Amino acid sequence: MTGVSFATNAQAGLRTCDQNSPTIIRQKASAYQNLINAVSLQYGVSADLIQAVITAETCFRPTAVSHKGAYGLMQLMPATARRFGATDKSVTHNVHAGTRYLRWLLDRYDGSIYHAVAAYNSGEGTVDRHGWNVPYQETRRYLVQVLNAYRKLSNRNSQVLFAPNVAAAAQFQRASLVEDQLYPQQLESDAVEPVITGKRLRSSKIERVLTPKTAEKRLLPRCKSASKKLKKSTSYKDKKGIRTFFYTVKDNDSIDRISRVTGSSKIMIKRYNDMESKRTIIKPEQVLKVSECSLE
Repeated sequence: MTGVSFATNAQAGLRTCDQNSPTIIRQKASAYQNLINAVSLQYGVSADLIQAVITAETCFRPTAVSHKGAYGLMQLMPATARRFGATDKSVTHNVHAGTRYLRWLLDRYDGSIYHAVAAYNSGEGTVDRHGWNVPYQETRRYLVQVLNAYRKLSNRNSQVLFAPNVAAAAQFQRASLVEDQLYPQQLESDAVEPVITGKRLRSSKIERVLTPKTAEKRLLPRCKSASKKLKKSTSYKDKKGIRTFFYTVKDNDSIDRISRVTGSSKIMIKRYNDMESKRTIIKPEQVLKVSECSLE
């Protein structure tokens, strides 16, 4: 289980890192921005979401260690870190492994940020049993903090979206779930910030940004962060605000070599092209999808 660093602060009613302004959060992230942008593009996870998780986990303190043994910016348990490729405790390995874990969770839960964030804190087994409305106070607080930071960063809006308490988190979850079931025709509507007042959650429009069906663009890294290596080695097509990069296979190419040439991870190349087998056969002139980014 991760995300234990700030549970006591939230429980005690102290200011948590997600309550800072977007400017302050970005200042805290600035020392790691190049790394975050790189892993964002490599694994296809929004840099804003990566920063939001780090905000809730450690407030960008790389030496943080929880009482349960989770360590680093993204507070990985040693077993989870090894599972997703970290071979040491450096910041680079921690952020790579943490982002790969986020990518894996997003894939597991069909792009639902709710489920992925809850599982990042409490484990996928817990979310498999309970859904994203996990019956643990720590996870509910954690979900609120991550989503608070994520909305601020992605919307460039300084408003505090959620109050850091269990009642507000549970209320938000119930409201979002009910609205998604009752108003599917409004999935593409623009989101307006909900306002929490006492025990009531009011919103002039339905909250849509974080639901699975509308999360696709927000999950993608911004095209401004695309590497020169990717642009140089690929062609691309734009559709509905998403840029998709394609690589044409050359003689003697392998997935390893294509990964090195384009900067896209082997995991993402295989995922984009439905290559489930360990022994993947590719042929010259074959066109592979290797990356995506958001133009917005």
